[in-house]
Amino acid sequence: MDALPDFAQILDAAARIAPYASVTPVLRSAMLDALSGAELHFKCENLQRGGAFKFRGACNAVWSLSDGQAARGVVTHSSGNHGNALALAAATRGIAAHVVVPEGAVRASSRRSSAPARCCTAARRPRPRARRSAPRCSAPPAPSWCTCMPTPA
Repeated sequence: MDALPDFAQILDAAARIAPYASVTPVLRSAMLDALSGAELHFKCENLQRGGAFKFRGACNAVWSLSDGQAARGVVTHSSGNHGNALALAAATRGIAAHVVVPEGAVRASSRRSSAPARCCTAARRPRPRARRSAPRCSAPPAPSWCTCMPTPA
């Protein structure tokens, strides 16, 4: 697993995604504060593009690629928010996004993921092997693999 980013890398990522990611509010609730006996803060990432915080990471991944890597497109395996976020982020750069959706995924989630993607395939394989099915939906060279979790060797 990669080391945690340092503060300079966090600032670099924030600058990279600033033109594309929404600034979402932090809200409070006096009633929930009283019920919990604590001061609660709610970051409303449901208001982010794609409806989830995952757009931030996907956007950073897409805009961190070199021009050569980006030209090949990106690919991921997802049944929901990550695939949707990657497809939306790829659209901000004008590159292909390939989302491999597991067979049996909730239809609304997979439809949301496939809408902005250039290629969406159903995978019958369990997740670790599904990665191998992703490149078949694009012509060589294979797209850059983008995942929300560390990529196994």
